[in-house]
Amino acid sequence: MPPYLPFPRFLMEADLALATKLVYAVLLDRAQLSQANGWADDNGQIYIVFPIVEIANAIDRSPMTVKNALNELETAGLIERKRRGQSQPNRIFVKIPDGQDIVRLMDKKLSSRRTENCPPDGQKTIPLMDRKLSTNNLTSNLSELPDVREGACARARGRYENVFLTEAEVAELQADFPAVWQEYIERLSEYMASTGKTYKSHAATIRRWAKEDRRKGKGGISDYSCKEGESL
Repeated sequence: MPPYLPFPRFLMEADLALATKLVYAVLLDRAQLSQANGWADDNGQIYIVFPIVEIANAIDRSPMTVKNALNELETAGLIERKRRGQSQPNRIFVKIPDGQDIVRLMDKKLSSRRTENCPPDGQKTIPLMDRKLSTNNLTSNLSELPDVREGACARARGRYENVFLTEAEVAELQADFPAVWQEYIERLSEYMASTGKTYKSHAATIRRWAKEDRRKGKGGISDYSCKEGESL
């Protein structure tokens, strides 16, 4: 299977715009990355930090379309946004509806839900941490993805979208290896996809490979297959 996003079945018939459904799928996928990296508030609820511009780039839509989609998702009770300091992106909490809420979404009876701090009787929405999420070939090894820190969101890169680098890490690679940085990303993406190997830091791996090539006086990329037990 090629890389794919989790798209819950209830979205198919939900009274939501197509772009809104796509944004929810992207947020749900990103939430799994946050879950693996331990991004949780004081109540233990998983959150994501995903600026509107980055969401727009991810789905190839305008920032205004994303803003409208987020507003629609919040009205439908599928996400909750909490503001932070000035110029800082909101924290987004992705919610998974229960059976009753799914019926409401399909019946075009959208209504604002109360927050998780004051759940209604029966608790209509359930925090992400309380539901086991299905995985795919992109998220099955989330526990071994690079360390992602708040305020420095890593983006999936490479042909197979399995190399995670922050903007700062990309800038450093461009500065240190201006002629070949993109090639190293693509080679790392292909290598991990074909072998199933994982690395704790993709930036450190690329930097190590590039430095080894420099020492050996090579212009290309060497064979980086590891012996049993070797890993970064």
